[in-house]
This record gives sequence, C-alpha cells and structure tokens, in this order.
Amino acid sequence: MKKAGARQPGEPRTGGSRSPDLLQEVMQDPLALEGRPVSFLLDFLAQVDRALRRHPPPLVARIPSDRPVQVVGDLHGDYVALSRALRYARQRHPPHRLVALGDYIDRGTRSQPDPPSLPGGSLWVSACLLAWTSREPGEVVALQGNHESARQIPVPGPSFLREIRRTVGRGDSLTVYQRFMDLLERLPWAARTSHGVFLAHGGIPPPGRGDWTQWKRQDLVLLEGLVWSDPEVDYQDRGAGFPYTRKEFDASLRELGCDFMIKGHAPDHSGRYLFGDRLLTLHSSDLFQTFGRGGVLMAEIPADPWKARAGPLVVRDLRELP
Repeated sequence: MKKAGARQPGEPRTGGSRSPDLLQEVMQDPLALEGRPVSFLLDFLAQVDRALRRHPPPLVARIPSDRPVQVVGDLHGDYVALSRALRYARQRHPPHRLVALGDYIDRGTRSQPDPPSLPGGSLWVSACLLAWTSREPGEVVALQGNHESARQIPVPGPSFLREIRRTVGRGDSLTVYQRFMDLLERLPWAARTSHGVFLAHGGIPPPGRGDWTQWKRQDLVLLEGLVWSDPEVDYQDRGAGFPYTRKEFDASLRELGCDFMIKGHAPDHSGRYLFGDRLLTLHSSDLFQTFGRGGVLMAEIPADPWKARAGPLVVRDLRELP
C-alpha cells in the first residue's frame, strides 16, 4: 500500500462528492484493499467505526431461529475458508445467517506458519467480517476470540501486527493495527439462538455469572472465561482461562437458558461432541485440518423446531464447497 495522502481518513471529501461505500466493496471482496493507499484502508475502518457507533454490538448477540445458521470456528487468516462459508450461507434460499466464533487474526494460514503468498490473511478476514457485521449485523455475527481480546488479556506470540507491516509498510502499521483492534474489541462476547444454542469462542461463564442480561464489558474475568477456557478433557494451561467439568457445563447451560453449545479454541476435539453430545467444537482454518475428526469445518444449526435432543448437527468440510 502507498502512503496516506494529506486528507485525514474519515474526513469529508472536497467538491461535494459522496464517499464511496467501502463497506459494500469489502463485503463483496476484501482483497479490494490490496494495493490501495493506506488512506483507503483507514477510510474503510472509519466507515466501520461510524456504523458500529450507530448500532453498537450487544455483548450477547440474540439470533432468531426462523432460518438456519451456519457456524465457523477459528479462522486465523484463512480467507479461503471464510469466503466459502459466506458464499454457501448467503446463497441459500432464503439466505442463512452466519456466526463466526472468533480468532480471525494471527498465526498465518494455508498450511504454512508464516506464508508469503498471503501476507494479509488476518487483515482480509477481519476486514470482511467487520464490514458484514457493521452493515448486516443480523445476518453475520462475529464474536470475539482470545486473539481479538489480546490487548485486554494478552496472547503470546501474536502475528497480526507483523502481517499489517508487510501489507502497509512500517510507517502506518501501528495506526492501522490500533484501529483494527479498537473495532474488534467491540464485537460480541457470545451469542444465543432463540431455540437454545449458546455460542462462544472457548468457555462458559465463571460460576455466578450465568445471568447474561447482567454482563458488563468491564468484567474481564467473564471475558477470560468465555474466550480462554476449555472443557477439562481439552484443557491446557496457557496462562489464562480455566477447565470446566461436565457438571459445571450443565449448570451453566441451565443458567443461560440453553440446551447446546458450539465453541472453538481447543482443536483436539474439532468436529466432535462432548458432554453428552451437547458441546461441539469447530475449527475452520486449514492450520487445524488434521486435528479432531479432521477437516476445515462449518456446522449448520437448523431452524425451528430443531432442539438439541433431536440429533447431531450437519458438519461440512469447507474444502469440499465451491
């Protein structure tokens, strides 16, 4: 990207011309950001900011169950997987909603730890989801993961800033990084469908915090539980989060008024069920395609009148979709 011009991003353009709809452009193809001046990217982030100020995201997104919902797990810059998931969901008749469970940034993807072929994978994924959630918040819901929460609860070894530096250059990279993180930190911490599915990146609320109507963004202990914790069978001490048992899981779902949960975060059980088939783990980056049952996965929550006890969800491998 080239250096920004003299006009400050987000300021009105001269001559009375109307600013282009960058949200729509990035929704259709986030790679439209590639090769543009930094001012273009900052203008896009300013439009996202204005949209989110008009309609602030809730802490818990409430999702109607009148249509199926497609759910993707950890993406970590895998824009190929995200684009396939979006295309599948939005081309259904009627269009399905899409929920992303967090961890859109860091680590690189496409089967390489630091791929030169996709220097902005995290940037494209996060830009695409920010565009959709700010323009169509009821249709695409992007939750926070532990990587989006890294400034509040630090994540070891993040690579998002490094990706941004390779894409926009050193001079503007910190500004772009800070503005992206400002927006990602506004995303919901969890979601629930009207027929009782709870969705969060990693875990359940800590004991005593099951009343989601009382949640506050200042409660970092709650955030840590939701984005860092794992079932005890998958738990690794990463310096944050806590393991939860089947008993604690069941009690938490009762408090939340839910019957079923979908999460990401720990890949060992990706595509598999735990706790009496009431907890499903998903990962949707090819970084994790050999974990769990294998694959780059997306799950479908049916519309009403489906209930958790009606049977397992349909889990698709995104690599097999066009």
